[in-house]
Amino acid sequence: MAQKLKHKEPTSGQAPATVSNLPTNCKADGCKKKSEKMDFCAEHYDWFKWGLITRDGQKPIDFDKKYQSFLKHKKAA
Repeated sequence: MAQKLKHKEPTSGQAPATVSNLPTNCKADGCKKKSEKMDFCAEHYDWFKWGLITRDGQKPIDFDKKYQSFLKHKKAA
């Protein structure tokens, strides 16, 4: 009939295996700063929010147009 399942006991004294190591530097091209949010430094995270760089840290095709808009907004604020 029904069979009882035996649960494995957690092994004591061993830390769980690391799945992956997070990058410690910003993903943006040429940036060596420490990452803070979404693998970007504070400056490049703002750029990411404005669409100036992609998730991979690359500049989009219309970077110049977006950058000019970004500068206008920062100057007005």
